[in-house]
Amino acid sequence: MRALARPALMVAAFMAAGTLLRFAPGLHGLMTDTVLLRDGAWGRTIFLLVGTLFCALGLPRQVVCFAAGVAYGPFAGVGFATAATVAGAVAGFSWARCVGRAAVRRWLGGRLGRRLARLDGLVSANPFATILTLRLLPVGSALMLNLLAGVSAAPARSFVLATLAGSLPQTIVFVLLGSGARIGHGWQVALAAMLFAASGALGLWLMRRGGMVGGAARDMS
Repeated sequence: MRALARPALMVAAFMAAGTLLRFAPGLHGLMTDTVLLRDGAWGRTIFLLVGTLFCALGLPRQVVCFAAGVAYGPFAGVGFATAATVAGAVAGFSWARCVGRAAVRRWLGGRLGRRLARLDGLVSANPFATILTLRLLPVGSALMLNLLAGVSAAPARSFVLATLAGSLPQTIVFVLLGSGARIGHGWQVALAAMLFAASGALGLWLMRRGGMVGGAARDMS
């Protein structure tokens, strides 16, 4: 339960930010009149480039998802946020695999110590299932998982598909929070909170049922 405290606080913080943007004098008009991100192909290109860089550096991708919800609404927002999330993850994966393998091994070894071998073994032996499970759990470091998968024997195809499927639930949650703040649909915010609770329950179930993968998630927290 302690592992879920940080993501729960993040959801609460975004809900509070959405409420502030919705009701604070002047802020809602500024938010609904956002020009840059919705300025045709140019604005969308800027969003994808900045969002991809944000995710590639391991910064909270929830910010990208919330911004996508504010700028584009729930449906297009999920598409743009997913594209930025997957592109950022692939960038980290590709850098670790093609350029910085030795440096990543040293960095991960320093942070994870003996646990690195166990994590490496899990990702190499069952890449899709392991990466999917770790993406679904609302704990752990996405950047560390990207780099670990890059230096492991995980096929790129399995990494991309597992990242796409595993990151989608949280993407939907934070896009809904951003979209609900922009247009004032409280049901979207309520749905996002329920989806987060459901994903948290799934994460707890996976950590208890899949002992090794659950242990991997705790190692990466």
